[in-house]
Amino acid sequence: MQATRRGVLGMGAGLVLSAPAIAQAPFPNRPIRFVVPFAPAGGSDIVARLLVEELTPRLGQPLIVENRPGQAASVGAAHVAQQPPDGYTILICTPGVQMTNPFLYSNLPYDAERGFTPIVHIAYLPNILVVHPSLPVRNVAEFIAHTRANPDKLSFSSTGPGSSSHLAMELFMSMSGTRMTHVPYRSSGQALIDLMAGRVQVSLDSFAAMIPAVRAGHLRVLGISTARPLEDHPEIPAIAETLEGYEGTTLLYMLGPAGMPPAVVQRLNVAFNEVLALPRIRGRFREMGMAASGGSPEELAQVITEGRTKWRAVIERAAVKLD
Repeated sequence: MQATRRGVLGMGAGLVLSAPAIAQAPFPNRPIRFVVPFAPAGGSDIVARLLVEELTPRLGQPLIVENRPGQAASVGAAHVAQQPPDGYTILICTPGVQMTNPFLYSNLPYDAERGFTPIVHIAYLPNILVVHPSLPVRNVAEFIAHTRANPDKLSFSSTGPGSSSHLAMELFMSMSGTRMTHVPYRSSGQALIDLMAGRVQVSLDSFAAMIPAVRAGHLRVLGISTARPLEDHPEIPAIAETLEGYEGTTLLYMLGPAGMPPAVVQRLNVAFNEVLALPRIRGRFREMGMAASGGSPEELAQVITEGRTKWRAVIERAAVKLD
């Protein structure tokens, strides 16, 4: 009887000892949800699906793209923030989630500062400063001089109040001492129609959206919003070469819920960095007007902190509020 009891107890102890081993199975051991807080076929969605093709074999598990659009990415961001911090739900996002939405909206359904774990910086998405050819300016210096001499007489387009194109121009006006009238549109495509017709004269919008009209001769490009010219487009000077310190570029990056284990974050970070280094991915990004990034979670955290400080000042100075 005692021998049988000892055997049963031994089996129970073995089960208890094996439980942590089961709980600590190597990550990942099941599919990962890749949440895009925007509608299908948009830029973030295209990038997510492009990355998934290369990430799946490296992680050994499928990554399932899940679109959760709404409220300037807040719906998707809130969903991810509420998930278990186990690495099986991750979010691709733009600066709105953490760097601008907290200052544009009074109430967000998530904690922008403490609700997420940084994973990796994906890419920079530069904006280009374009003007209608009727404007008598050929470079950034001439544009600034002309605009200063004609305050509030020029109008600029954006993809909506609080958008990257709007805030990039607000920063430009603040740093250059210029004033223009803001004309918001629902998309770059809609704005482009009026830009080419001369109904608005200026835009500081997505490289990918504007460059075809530049190549066709419908618009004139004056500069790019990155700190330095793009490697593939050295003919477009950086706005910062004239307006020192200017940078009005948006970005894509990856987050997970707050409290993710460091080993899980590292596993994802390494896989993303491997994919972002692939010539095929870097080439595809360049075709889309983006520059692949990468780096450590700590570097991304610093970018987020600096971005929050920068764009908060721009938003408050311009008194932009969306509710």
